[in-house]
Amino acid sequence: MITLRGVDVRVGARLLLSDVTAHVAPGDRVGLVGRNGAGKTTLLKTLAGELQPAAGTIIRTGEVGYLPQDPAAADPSLPVAARILSARSLDEA
Repeated sequence: MITLRGVDVRVGARLLLSDVTAHVAPGDRVGLVGRNGAGKTTLLKTLAGELQPAAGTIIRTGEVGYLPQDPAAADPSLPVAARILSARSLDEA
């Protein structure tokens, strides 16, 4: 579960999101769409705890993971299926 209250997300001086309040419950399916450079990846990194919001609170119940889009960051010896499963720590199961 993820709850956002009054969250602002910035990259440098650029404000990407302002005063966002939302709740994602277990089992919810959410789509995140937007033009290139709109801040989708920055938002996901913020939700996962890799970045801090400029303002507001994010409450996470459990672990939040995402699959980075940068293929250069991937371990080339790791099979694609294992990389996808690792985003939810299922590769260890």
